[in-house]
Amino acid sequence: MRIGLFTDAYLPDINGVVSSVATLKHALEELGHTVFIITNHKGVKIAEDEDGHILRLPGLEIKKFYGYKMSSPVQFTADAYIEKMDLDVIHIQTEAGVGMFGRQMAKVLHIPIVYTYHTMYEDYTHYFNPLEFDSVEKLGKSFIRAFSRVMANGSQAVIAPSEKTKQALIQYGVMAPIYIVPTGLDLSEYDRKNLDETRVKRIREELGFSQEDHIVVFVGRIAKEKAIEIPIEAICKNKDPHLHLVIVGGGTDMEYYQDLAKKYNVENRVHFTGKIPKEDIAYYYAAFDCFVSASLSETQGMTYIEALASGLLVFGRRDEVLKDLVDEGKSGYYFDDANELSQKWDVFFSKSKAERDALREYCVSKTAPYTESMFAHKALSVYNQAIDDYKRAYHVERIRMVDDFVRLTVIRDCDNEPVKVMIPTEDFFDLKITKDTMLDAYLVDNYLDMQLFYKAFELMKKRVLSNDYTSYQMIQYGKQYLSLDEDQAKEIVNEFIERHWIDDKDYAFDKAQAWHSYGQPKMQIYSKLKKAGVQDDMIDAALACLDEETERSNATKLARRLTHSIKEQSSRMQRQTLVNKLVTKGYSFEIAKQVSESIELDENDDEALQRTIAKAKRLYATFDQPKRNQKIQTYCVRKGFNISAIKEVLEGENE
Repeated sequence: MRIGLFTDAYLPDINGVVSSVATLKHALEELGHTVFIITNHKGVKIAEDEDGHILRLPGLEIKKFYGYKMSSPVQFTADAYIEKMDLDVIHIQTEAGVGMFGRQMAKVLHIPIVYTYHTMYEDYTHYFNPLEFDSVEKLGKSFIRAFSRVMANGSQAVIAPSEKTKQALIQYGVMAPIYIVPTGLDLSEYDRKNLDETRVKRIREELGFSQEDHIVVFVGRIAKEKAIEIPIEAICKNKDPHLHLVIVGGGTDMEYYQDLAKKYNVENRVHFTGKIPKEDIAYYYAAFDCFVSASLSETQGMTYIEALASGLLVFGRRDEVLKDLVDEGKSGYYFDDANELSQKWDVFFSKSKAERDALREYCVSKTAPYTESMFAHKALSVYNQAIDDYKRAYHVERIRMVDDFVRLTVIRDCDNEPVKVMIPTEDFFDLKITKDTMLDAYLVDNYLDMQLFYKAFELMKKRVLSNDYTSYQMIQYGKQYLSLDEDQAKEIVNEFIERHWIDDKDYAFDKAQAWHSYGQPKMQIYSKLKKAGVQDDMIDAALACLDEETERSNATKLARRLTHSIKEQSSRMQRQTLVNKLVTKGYSFEIAKQVSESIELDENDDEALQRTIAKAKRLYATFDQPKRNQKIQTYCVRKGFNISAIKEVLEGENE
């Protein structure tokens, strides 16, 4: 296979990406494959190394960023070199100029792309937000997620060095296939049997350490995302005068950490070596007793693997990248802060040297999955899958905009029937789709699986924009009528909420005011809002804004209408009946009582009693005396009249 590795960083530079690319090149070549490196250099002309197998594009050095070189993605003469390479696959290692140039070449020459996501860029926002403004931080992270999603979805396959990285990409919205391929290492260079023991001892002696000293080493870039302040603080907290920290590496924040060591008054126990040649790194691991890193920005943790391969126990903050590397007390120790780190150091160094040395073999065994050969075989599997996916890709024949979506008509060479598929407008622009754009089969298949969801989105959108609905009502609608599950319906509704198409609080306030103006009482409004799924706190807030005078006025109007149906009762009974009916209608007892006591009744008790007795006589006209009078008395008592008044009227009529 002929493979092109496109990277903005390569030897003689030293960093994790460079190590990964150099290792992959060597491992693939060992398996008989032809590998080309397309990178850059500080110069104005294209340069070739190793008989044309390394192509260096013109670039500028950016000293602020560790001397990285930056190239333009537009290269007017380099395309001929790439075409001559006759590549089967393009493997993009970085996102800047060289990486973008590689993507252009893949499109022009119809070559599948594999993309490795080496760096958790969200952990690097401090470089462009030194004042730590929250708004800049939020905007920066949002841009990084969107950019990462576009880069990944523009590839046939994505390589993630760890499960942690894969999950982050999934959260960003990456739909391209993601394969976990840990970066391999030439672990033989860290094997103590291959090192000059005299040279190992000399490093320790040159730094002034005795046999009694306990030395912890950090190897890596001296930058704030590495959180080196935690081990420096742990040295300060630890009372062992023989405990030292050696910081190996260079970086933009060296002075910051040197000042921090002085601030903690541990400059005699924290030692900075500066940048060390790559060929000497293994000796600096071997010279000391254990390794520490407090970084949470690692996608794989190459220095942990290097340290373990050197037989060192590693101390690391709890992070998913360490899941398969650190077995507590056997290959390392976990910590969350400086206090815990200091305590774990005490535990480790309380063991005898013989006990500590006995753990070396187990540490080395943890690095078995990270060999060069394993790395190359896994990468080749991804290449083959990407090539196969590319062959099954679709071509875009037609594009039609439909509100929040774009309807594509796509077809592929192996099929005759075109396929219609809706995709979100955001994805359409992210993927830079135009007529004849090639879309991978997995991408189209993913979108086809989402068609029900997208159609439901459009139907729910039309519904919610035509009338007022709560989030609960729309979720239930999606589930009952559009065959969505709970999570799908909630996802759509959450999007509506973000767009301010649904606002349960506004719904509660608007409906409460409207219904109140129609004469509905608070309790009835509460029940209706509750049925609509509005939260109790929103309902309470909406009801609290309703005018008490309006509530009393509505109750009074209703009470006046009710008096026409209760005239055949005593005034006391009429007022009690009004209270009961108003409460039943949803008014509070206090309002009902006030209204009942204040309302004027049309007739007095004497007139009402005469009317009630007259009606009772008609009801019981067929009964004989005295049973008829007994029935009339019972009927009138039930209407609230006094028995003596009833008898007086009846006796007066009989005289």
